[in-house]
Amino acid sequence: AGQELMAFPFPPGFPGGYGGFGGPMRMMGGRGFGQANFSQRYHAIPIAAADKSDTSKLEAGGKIMLPPSALQQLSLLEIAYPMLFEITNRANGRKLHCGVLEFIANEGSVLMPHWMMQNLGVDHGDLVSVESATLPKGQYVKLRPQSKTFLDIANPKAVLENTLRSFSALTKGSTIRIHYNNKQYDIDVVDVKPRDTGAISIVDADVNVDFDAPADYVEPVRVPEPPKMHFFADLDGPESEEIESNNKTIKAFTGTGSRPNGKAVDGGGNSDMQTDNATPQKKQPALQWKLRFERHGGIQPSPDDKGAAGDGHGFAAFKGEGRSLKG
Repeated sequence: AGQELMAFPFPPGFPGGYGGFGGPMRMMGGRGFGQANFSQRYHAIPIAAADKSDTSKLEAGGKIMLPPSALQQLSLLEIAYPMLFEITNRANGRKLHCGVLEFIANEGSVLMPHWMMQNLGVDHGDLVSVESATLPKGQYVKLRPQSKTFLDIANPKAVLENTLRSFSALTKGSTIRIHYNNKQYDIDVVDVKPRDTGAISIVDADVNVDFDAPADYVEPVRVPEPPKMHFFADLDGPESEEIESNNKTIKAFTGTGSRPNGKAVDGGGNSDMQTDNATPQKKQPALQWKLRFERHGGIQPSPDDKGAAGDGHGFAAFKGEGRSLKG
């Protein structure tokens, strides 16, 4: 699979897009400069339960919603932008990295897309740990669609470049979900680089993307070619050799022939046709005629015979009497 280069710029309208968190921020390349980290435990709630008229766009992304109290703590800790978090299910040890969308969740709860809850293995109301994280900028990611229907998209590079704007981080071993053309596609994150933390930030980063074969892709079965048709002259197998050894001479047309006038044909039924091992004979023409023109009652005079003219012996040409036209 080939590699593609995709750019994930900063999302426009930062103050309104993150719950009204306004004011300039110092860009430290994704590194936090506070001495303390944000760490809280919340009940996991599906993002579909958010007080929003349309939550479909919230599901098509990789960001969570935290309560307003979390915004106050983050402001005091001076967590650098982009705000990245590590969510951990302490019951099974699964981890996932993401960004924050808004701070409108109820106190004590965190709203997250359904696919994130599936990755973490949590149900509605289960406790998860949310901590601030520092991730390196992504350089490379290897993705594998779970369904080969993803290959039906005309331009998957453009689709990923557009839909992954709703993601802030990618975690190795996770399965993200993107929405396109009223369909959803699950894509495995097979590998990321740098590999130091097992996750990367894709905010304002140029990432080389490599696609692996879909998980349900099956190599096509190679159909064997039909057997080659041989003519009788091409047969050179053991069966033909056995036939030749058993029948050295084939007698053809052994019946008695007859002529239209009813007379019998001499030699009918005695012709033998040799096999291919016989020496081939020279081809004869279909008709062989020998013409003979006789003179003087069938006696051909010799050129050396010099008989006297008119004695009945020998040959004399043009000995008749001549006549003129005048009579």
